[in-house]
Amino acid sequence: MKKIISIVLLLASVGSAESLLDPINDLGLGTVKLKAQTLSMYRDFEGAGNGYSTTLGWTLDYLSTEWEGLSAGVSVIHVDVLHAAGGAHGSNGETLLSNGNVNEMNELWVKYRLGALGLSNTFVKVGRQVLNTEVLRSDAFRQKARSFESAILVTKDIPNTTLIVGHTEKMSNVWDNNSLWKFQELHEGVSWVEAVYTGVTNLEIAAYDAYAHDVANIAGGRIKYTLSENTALNGYYRHETDVGNGADHSSDMFGASIQQKIGGVTIEPGFLSIGGDGLLFTERTTGINHPLGSSMMLYGEQFQGGADTYYIKATTKIDKTILYALYNYTTHDTQNFEGQELNFVIKQPITDKLTVALKTGVGYRDNKGTTDDTVASDTRLFVTYNF
Repeated sequence: MKKIISIVLLLASVGSAESLLDPINDLGLGTVKLKAQTLSMYRDFEGAGNGYSTTLGWTLDYLSTEWEGLSAGVSVIHVDVLHAAGGAHGSNGETLLSNGNVNEMNELWVKYRLGALGLSNTFVKVGRQVLNTEVLRSDAFRQKARSFESAILVTKDIPNTTLIVGHTEKMSNVWDNNSLWKFQELHEGVSWVEAVYTGVTNLEIAAYDAYAHDVANIAGGRIKYTLSENTALNGYYRHETDVGNGADHSSDMFGASIQQKIGGVTIEPGFLSIGGDGLLFTERTTGINHPLGSSMMLYGEQFQGGADTYYIKATTKIDKTILYALYNYTTHDTQNFEGQELNFVIKQPITDKLTVALKTGVGYRDNKGTTDDTVASDTRLFVTYNF
């Protein structure tokens, strides 16, 4: 903890200074960004024990200028463990938390904009890249975002439509432990197409289909209808079914929510239901675009088959302070437990370059008398400085 306090004080002391990278960026050869971030975590799970750890991560990004439609980007991340301990095993500070060492070139891509063909809003992008689409998500739950080795075509030249066609072969996940952060094969790869249409007043419609070779086909979509300046309705659907040599699998996800702004607070009650088998593609794998939001521990096992989750989340901003809360309650048809989880997030800018974010959660599981009920907690402190 003394190390973290020292780092915060040091960064705060230079937080109002001009960027140390200004002389490089002033050369006009592109933009360089450097970020330092500490992540301190504590997690307590019955059975798995507890663990705490602190890591220091460095992320160096480079984005070239565009020349004749061509541009390129690089992102390198290196994370070291400053301290880790806890539980029956000394490594629980890393293994239980997935907050360990990372050393990866998270992005390395080239991009070509098809302006010469009269398609100024269309581009092809190939290489390692962070994606946040209807199908694949970035989800920076620890020190890094999820990244994919992909080739994508993106166009906004179709009126009122954003269309993405892509194929990905490898994935580097968000979990910073063992080798999960390394780029690993996704079987035969995932090919997908998705579109978002906004041509109808107050209505946004998204649809997608992803074919994970010899695993599953994932098809679905979402809809958002804005009733007024302060009210919107959301609906989600996803169907997964086995393909090729994949194991027998069939799963359906249904979700709905209401977004209501009351003064400076946005409140969103909602519902998420999983029918059939448990979902294969979730926050624990490739990510998933769903209405629930980020549940820190997934203590209710919300993506298992037969799970119904009822939730409410609230977001507000007071001056520069961002506040977020999420409560969810999950029942199961096929499991002998019900789960609850409550999460709070507060994010506070200290200077223009220095930000502190505290995320904390507590979960409760009613095991229906089969075993003792359990409680779990999860706390994460992020201190981020952008040079």
